[in-house]
Amino acid sequence: MKLLEVRNLKKNYGEKEIIKGISFEMEKRETIVVIGPSGTGKSTMLSCINMLTRPNGGEILLNGQDVVKAKSVEKMRQKIGMVFQEFNLFNHLTVLDNVRIGPLKVKKLSKGDATKVALENLMKVGLDSRSEAYPAELSGGQKQRVGIARALAMEPELILFDEPTSALDPELVGEVLEVMRKLAKGGMTMLIVTHEMSFARDIADRIIFMENGYIVEQGTPEKILSHPEKERTRQFLSKFRSGS
Repeated sequence: MKLLEVRNLKKNYGEKEIIKGISFEMEKRETIVVIGPSGTGKSTMLSCINMLTRPNGGEILLNGQDVVKAKSVEKMRQKIGMVFQEFNLFNHLTVLDNVRIGPLKVKKLSKGDATKVALENLMKVGLDSRSEAYPAELSGGQKQRVGIARALAMEPELILFDEPTSALDPELVGEVLEVMRKLAKGGMTMLIVTHEMSFARDIADRIIFMENGYIVEQGTPEKILSHPEKERTRQFLSKFRSGS
């Protein structure tokens, strides 16, 4: 059984179709990177998979269970972590409290157990020494690493990353990407939307190129980034090579 199956997924806002029927599958421990122009439905797709946005059609199966028809969206969402562009941390809470709030409130762990889980995951992202700091005291890269630790603390089966480095200064991008590389090597299943092409080549088992609400093509990093079949994929990638 595949970990994730997306079948003919559709999403529209009024008359505007954002996702026009996309299908793909993910194996456990696989890393898929989604690339494509801005405004093409990549982030909307992630929101549908995590049920932050309800799709208008199609199926999303996690271990064979239909996420869309689940009786408890919250229970399904525990299994699918999400790391956002803009961090979404609680500014009035410490780093430790930001990470342990999910295990405490959602998983109903004791404070001691939730603290242990939080500190273990802060250690994974190299921030256990900043557990008592507040978000305002952190760099953008550190905030995003806290966001990753928060997702990990829920022990998800899959983590979705929505352009996790797009809000960062260039010199801070590397520290976040390095944490994600370690997660991939450790076997975490990850679906990543990014514009970091060298990172995509390095980390992905498979790359999906999306445009205008459709999957144009997908394949290995070598195939998509070096030998794409579709002219539209070649046009998109040429802009990165030329630096425009």
